Amino acid sequence: MPTKVYSENLFSKDFNILIDDLNNGGIIVYPTETIWAIGCKSTIKRSVQKIYSIKNRSQTSPFINLIDSYLNISKYVNNIDSKTIKIASEINDPPTVIYPNCKKKFNYLSNTKNEIAFRVTPNQQIIKIIKTLNAPLISTSANISGENYPKSIGNISSSILNAVDVILNFDIKSSDKPSSIMKIKNGEIEYLRK
Repeated sequence: MPTKVYSENLFSKDFNILIDDLNNGGIIVYPTETIWAIGCKSTIKRSVQKIYSIKNRSQTSPFINLIDSYLNISKYVNNIDSKTIKIASEINDPPTVIYPNCKKKFNYLSNTKNEIAFRVTPNQQIIKIIKTLNAPLISTSANISGENYPKSIGNISSSILNAVDVILNFDIKSSDKPSSIMKIKNGEIEYLRK
C-alpha cells in the first residue's frame, strides 16, 4: 500500500483515516515542535518494535512519548511525584522528562531502570491526534540511528519515508533541535541533554 501524505490541516475524513491507521498499528512521519519525527501509537508494542527496526536502533535506547497533558502521565507511571510534574510544567520549552516507575504493562517503553520518557506537546494538531487515540505518540527523530536528525522533510531519507504508512506535512513552529532531556529528583533538575 502506498504511503499516504496529508498536508496542512487534516480534514475530518483524512483525520479519521489517520486515526484508523494509527489504531491499526500504522507508522507516521510528522513535524513536532522540535524536529521531524517518526512515530506510532505508543500502546501498540508491535508498532514500537517496527520503529526500532526502521531506524536500525537498539531496543536498549527507548523512545520519547509525546503526550497531551501532564495529567495523563499517571496512566503510564506508578506513584508519580506531583512535585516533578509541577517543575516540568513550569519550564517554557517543553522538556522531555524521564520518570521512574513505568507501569509493568508498558515496560517495552522503558529503559533497564524502568524509567519512561514523556514530553507534553504544545502543538494543537498533535494534541488532537493524541486525545483521539487516547494514547501517547512515539516521537523519535526521523532518521536512521547514528545519522543526522532531520530539520525538514527534505532531509528525511527515502528509506524512512518509504517505510511509513502516513506522512503528515503541516506547518509547525519548530526549534529545529532535539528537546532537552532531564530527570527531576527531590526538586532538583539533572539535564541529560540540554
